[in-house]
Amino acid sequence: MTAWDDLSEGAHQMLEDFDELTLAEIAADATSSAAAIQRVRALHSPVEHRGRTICVECSAWANGSTDNPPTAHPCATIQALDGQETP
Repeated sequence: MTAWDDLSEGAHQMLEDFDELTLAEIAADATSSAAAIQRVRALHSPVEHRGRTICVECSAWANGSTDNPPTAHPCATIQALDGQETP
């Protein structure tokens, strides 16, 4: 007897319904999610500003100055992506 034989009929049907198309969709979603996370990380990249490492996006940094108060890097967004507690 195999592990497959031990499954209920409902579990057998679920596994049969889980076809290659579903796996392809899951893979495409994972790729799309990873790309979105990389775009967010690129927006919230670090830059040196007056002796501090700040977040480009949160600080609205451009051309050597900030429009917002400088926000330390890693910012809350990067911390959340990294699974860290945010203040």
